[in-house]
Amino acid sequence: MSKNEKLKKAREFCSEVRELAKKYDLPFFVVTDGASATSNNGCLAVKNARDNHIHWEKENGLDPYEDWSKKDGTEN
Repeated sequence: MSKNEKLKKAREFCSEVRELAKKYDLPFFVVTDGASATSNNGCLAVKNARDNHIHWEKENGLDPYEDWSKKDGTEN
């Protein structure tokens, strides 16, 4: 699988998790190779996970605030 195909699949996965969380009205944070997604309504565990991921992304030269959903047309 090419890097672009892997990235596309990671983003599709995150989009599916977002839809599932919406269906059950649950906060979440998910990270996989190439993509992450979050939706939170005050859950401290989700906030902690995302805050730690932001820290990791900064340490590894990534933009923790990149919104790939706006780039590829998937719903955010």
